Amino acid sequence: MEYLPIEGLSGFINKSLEVAYSKNGSALKEKRICGIQALSGTGSLRLGFEYLNEFHLGPKTVLLPNPTWPNHKNVIVKAGMKTAEYRYYDNGKKQLNMNGMLEDLDRAENNSVVLLHVCAHNPTGLDPSQKQWDEIYRVIQKKNHFPFFDMAYQGFASGDLEKDSYGLRRFSDNGVKLALAQSYAKNFGLYGQRVGCLSFLCDK
Repeated sequence: MEYLPIEGLSGFINKSLEVAYSKNGSALKEKRICGIQALSGTGSLRLGFEYLNEFHLGPKTVLLPNPTWPNHKNVIVKAGMKTAEYRYYDNGKKQLNMNGMLEDLDRAENNSVVLLHVCAHNPTGLDPSQKQWDEIYRVIQKKNHFPFFDMAYQGFASGDLEKDSYGLRRFSDNGVKLALAQSYAKNFGLYGQRVGCLSFLCDK
């Protein structure tokens, strides 16, 4: 429990980035990812959105899936940004509203911030397939949106850390600038320790 530097424990940050992006990922190999230790997922989200509120050059509105974790909106508003929604879950058919999601992201103002759940979507538990992630990637790239990934359950959806991070890695391996909030409360059982990591993938 030694006193840590402002950015946190370097060994923890480096390993967190490897778990999320893969140590063989192009972005990590090219040293285009910067990270800091934060207070679990919630603290990572708060720091990330405060940073975007000050420095993001696009709209100061964050697009959230409908539905999403209720506290997302509170954290974003407290950080000074506004929220809007994109369609995600079809309650009638009990499935992902893929067409609605893609339409809403395509209609949104260019360079918008888009919150995406990496896996084990909260509260529905319904995730895009790899093929659907590829479609989401294409629309976000076309619109030059800024994806902000929330990864609170890596390993819980499929039991495989790599498979669960497919969506994130689809973007990071293709050089898309993004943010990621990681939590270790669920998959490591570190609820009381409030252990998390915030990272940004940057230009070369």
